Amino acid sequence: MSIRLRVPACVALILAVAQAAAAPQMAVHTCAAVSGASQRLACYDAAFPPVRGAVDMASEKERALKEFGLNKAQLRVRDPDRMGVVAPDRIEASVARMSVRSTGERVVTLDSGQVWLLTEVTMKGPLRIGDRVTIREAAMGSHMLLTPRKIALRARRIQ
Repeated sequence: MSIRLRVPACVALILAVAQAAAAPQMAVHTCAAVSGASQRLACYDAAFPPVRGAVDMASEKERALKEFGLNKAQLRVRDPDRMGVVAPDRIEASVARMSVRSTGERVVTLDSGQVWLLTEVTMKGPLRIGDRVTIREAAMGSHMLLTPRKIALRARRIQ
């Protein structure tokens, strides 16, 4: 790069820095001046209340660590209100759509919009559109789809 090109570039840079320095400072909220972290947070919470229903990730992580390894029965004893509403052990729905993958696995779409993959490649437990099925929890976090004839098929939710 020649000296002729460097000088105008340097002058432009100096002018840009000078203009930025002369620009008015952004307004600072009064809570920024509070020295204690918890007092500053309380000030901001008072000025900008949290959105109702917002999830506090730190407390959710702490709760998850405390509950790690507990089964649903133990969790229900600890907090019956939350477990009774949030975690059903089964659902009932109607089959809205069905398809078969090239691997032979059946894909079942329920009227609720949930999509389940029947992980067993078998034709036992025939299903038709409109059939009422039950999906329940099984061992080790797996699920079973019960056909109208009460044939249990291993299932995994994919959507």
